[in-house]
Amino acid sequence: MPTPKRGNGTQPPAAISTVGLRKSYGDKTVLDGIDLHIPAGSVFALLGPNGAGKTTAVKILSTLITADGGQAQVAGHDIASDPQAVRAAIGVTGQFSAVDGLIT
Repeated sequence: MPTPKRGNGTQPPAAISTVGLRKSYGDKTVLDGIDLHIPAGSVFALLGPNGAGKTTAVKILSTLITADGGQAQVAGHDIASDPQAVRAAIGVTGQFSAVDGLIT
């Protein structure tokens, strides 16, 4: 679903924006030109089957690995040219980091 535009025809500022994001491991293409515009203040989820590239996308956007192509900004910071600012602006956790089972 496209991001709604403001009354003046412009898109709201993006929390995450990507254009043509690509990543391959050898001959295996795992991200093939992802375009995203996730407005600040919105709720967004990456859903898909195993091997769809969700974890790879999150790793790229959190600057843990580099993309092979495309551009991305997180919180207004370019992931390639200013990864430290991206890291300072975000917090990331995986699904298995819960401590519920450890609490008695």
